[in-house]
Amino acid sequence: MRDAREAGFTLLELLIAITILSLILVALSGGVHFAGSAWRKQEEQIARQGDINAVQTVLRQLLASAKDFQGSSQDLKFVAPMPAALARGGLFDIELSQSGEKLVLSWQPHFKGAAAGLPRNETVLLDGVTVFDLTYYVDQKGWQRATTDKSKAVDLIAIKARLSDGRAWPSLMISPVINVSSKAKS
Repeated sequence: MRDAREAGFTLLELLIAITILSLILVALSGGVHFAGSAWRKQEEQIARQGDINAVQTVLRQLLASAKDFQGSSQDLKFVAPMPAALARGGLFDIELSQSGEKLVLSWQPHFKGAAAGLPRNETVLLDGVTVFDLTYYVDQKGWQRATTDKSKAVDLIAIKARLSDGRAWPSLMISPVINVSSKAKS
C-alpha cells in the first residue's frame, strides 16, 4: 500500500513540466508566425510578378497589331488598335516611354487634320523601372537602336527592363504583323 505523501507530483516537478510545455508552445507559435509571414511574402511576390505578366501581355497585343513604328532606345511611337478589352474601335497614335521610374503608355485617336489636337490619354503601366531599353530588328540592316523610316517594316522589337524592387522582367521579343505589301516589293 502507498503512503499518502507519495501520491501526486511535487511542486518542483510541476514547475519543470510547465516550463517545458511553455518552451514547446513558444517554439510552435514562432513557427506558425514564420510560416504566415512567408506565405504573405510569397503572395505579394506572385501579385507583383502578375503585374509584369499583365504589362507584357498588353505590350504584345499592341505591338503585334501595330504599324508605322518610330522609336529610339528609350521610347516608341506607333499606330495600332487598342486591346479589345477596352472596347475602343479605330486606330490610335500610341507612345511607350519611360518617365522617371515609370513605364508610361499614352494614346490619342489617329486623325489627320483638324482633329489632330485631341488630348492624349496616359497611364502608368509599371512603377520602379530603372532600366528601359528598346531595340529593333529590320531586315537587311540587323538590330538597330532606333527606327525612323516608317516605310521599312520592323521585323522584331526587343524590350529589356530592370526593376528597382528585384522583380524579374523576362526577355520580351515581339514580332509585329507582317506587312504583305512591303514584303512583296522585295
